Amino acid sequence: MKCIVVGLGNFGSALSLKLMEEGHEVIGVDTNETYVNQLQDKLTHTLVMDTTNELAIAELPLEDTDVVIVGIGENVGASVTSTALFKKYGKNVRIIGRAISKVHETILEAMGVTEVVNPESDFAHQFANRLVVSGSVKSFVLDENYEISEVKVPESFIGKTVNEVSIVDKYKVSLVTILCQHKSKNILGKEMEGHQVSGVVNGSTVFKENDRLVLFGSVKALKNMMSELSLGD
Repeated sequence: MKCIVVGLGNFGSALSLKLMEEGHEVIGVDTNETYVNQLQDKLTHTLVMDTTNELAIAELPLEDTDVVIVGIGENVGASVTSTALFKKYGKNVRIIGRAISKVHETILEAMGVTEVVNPESDFAHQFANRLVVSGSVKSFVLDENYEISEVKVPESFIGKTVNEVSIVDKYKVSLVTILCQHKSKNILGKEMEGHQVSGVVNGSTVFKENDRLVLFGSVKALKNMMSELSLGD
């Protein structure tokens, strides 16, 4: 996938590096030369550019771009203007906008941007749930009552099969999949340690040390499970 990330602050730089790590091509754009220089050897290409300038936008390779992420933070005016220009010149490009407030989000949606993210708000919700569901590593809130949580494998599960543990019957929580620890190299050749999806689990799947479980259930059921297994200690 070929991406253009506009705004290389904390959000944009982290997103750009992650996309590169996953093997995608990334052009990073910012008006701040320092930000651009910090990433020039880590991204496919970097540009010092004002994306509120229509002539500058027209020079970008939008015909060969799959997605543009307008990640400009505090300057709402620059975000809105840049988004409008990308919509004008990138007719077939997927545009994702970053909003820093509800008003900002409403403006982007009124402009026809169907994908709007608010990373600060999203993280706050997820972090709050991690505090409520003690022991959760990551969480994805579906509504007020249900969520998907990623948790470290309980010590008592290691070496046992899914059937032996009986998560659904005992805790009223569904096991979606298991993330297994693995090592890999990113596009720059640096060795990375992380987790990869093991696929569809079955009753004979054995839990291993350093596994992470992806669980679905009510916040109450997940909280009770974590408490019973002492995962928050």
